[in-house]
Amino acid sequence: MVGPSITEDDRKAFVKRLKVGFALLVGLSMGLVTLYTDAQLPLVAGVTIGSTAVGGALAWFTIPDSVGGIAYDERSETVQRGRTPGDALREQQRSGGNEHPRAADGNGQSPDRNRK
Repeated sequence: MVGPSITEDDRKAFVKRLKVGFALLVGLSMGLVTLYTDAQLPLVAGVTIGSTAVGGALAWFTIPDSVGGIAYDERSETVQRGRTPGDALREQQRSGGNEHPRAADGNGQSPDRNRK
């Protein structure tokens, strides 16, 4: 069976470089905006450093450490995927739970409302 094309270490290194690049992009862009306003050099440096830290926090919050919840098990050579958005609904339908019943006629109205 064929496994993933990149190793786990390569993936982690890429995600780390992506986060650092994102933080530097935010920081340097805010530094250039401050420099454009004819601010003094210490203020430009402070804004650049501070906004780089904010960019790092944004990168940590927005860029996931895993790619789509995919994990490769080398022992069994299988790909195990994380939960998808529809998993909860499928589990509810399998268990027979009917907390949010769907309309039977397909136009958004319950079957009882169609009777007159």
